[in-house]
Amino acid sequence: MSGLPVLPRASRLERPPWLKVRLSTTGEYEQVRAMMRRLSLVTVCEEARCPNIHECWARERTATFMLMGDVCTRTCGFCAVGKGAPGLLD
Repeated sequence: MSGLPVLPRASRLERPPWLKVRLSTTGEYEQVRAMMRRLSLVTVCEEARCPNIHECWARERTATFMLMGDVCTRTCGFCAVGKGAPGLLD
């Protein structure tokens, strides 16, 4: 032991009901995902690893597209989209 005191484990707070969202399991998400693959479309939703993708794709059937590839020229610290110089347009 290092001689440091052992602190009691912090108790978790209950999440409010409005924060709990059930994922759609009706297949709409997979239909939209298949369409994105078939059309070779790149979305911010996937590239940024958006936690709300199921809600948008399945329930709202909406997506945000990246028009010039899968690389972003901005360096937003909160975003998971690949950053750098964009490639050539096809």
